[in-house]
Amino acid sequence: MRDYDGSAVLDAIRSVQSMQTVEGTISVLSGFIEHYGFERIFLGQLVNPANVPLKEILYVSDWPDELKEHRRNQMAILHDPIAICALRSKRPFSWAEARDHASRAGRMVVDMVHDYGITDGMMFPMHALHSVSGGVSLGGSNKLDLSATQVKELEIVCQTVYYHLEDLLGPFPYQKVAQLTRRETECVQFAAAGKSNWEIAQILGIQEDTVKKTLRRAGDKLETVNRAHLVASAIAKNQIFP
Repeated sequence: MRDYDGSAVLDAIRSVQSMQTVEGTISVLSGFIEHYGFERIFLGQLVNPANVPLKEILYVSDWPDELKEHRRNQMAILHDPIAICALRSKRPFSWAEARDHASRAGRMVVDMVHDYGITDGMMFPMHALHSVSGGVSLGGSNKLDLSATQVKELEIVCQTVYYHLEDLLGPFPYQKVAQLTRRETECVQFAAAGKSNWEIAQILGIQEDTVKKTLRRAGDKLETVNRAHLVASAIAKNQIFP
């Protein structure tokens, strides 16, 4: 593995941005990451597969077909500590770090990948204002030993690839998030704090019926089915503070 200078990173960025196909874009990324000891790419938006079909999200992977099918059948992403940490983190992290904080089910998901010879890797989380969270997960068969500079180089190129593919293949159904009004945000925020409609009305100086209607409008915008779902969706879509 050799150190890359700035010109190599810029060359990769320019190559990615010139590509008009998924295959070409991934080929550039594959060629770039191999110098850092990586061999496999798993890239996509992080959503519940029970709610959103793969064809409706950004999803690209060169993992073995048998492994991808096994993960789909097991709905592995729901327990995958790498995916879960990527939803929470803004910084790159190793698979080993995520596994250290995983449940028993989560560790089994990570080890499932190990069984296919992909034994070490890193996740580069992706977060944007008008898109659901995602990530670029790079795997390899050897123990990784990357410097902070090399991680940053990889992060920059992974970001370029991810957002280029999002533009190339999008927009996706979940890419544009409905915006709540100021009043809707206030009501949902207080609902998240456990306040009743009557308490919210007292705090905001409005009628209780107004609170009910406001929460209903917010629920319609976020396509939720009840109060708990509304709060959870608002937090997940960064509409309110957790």
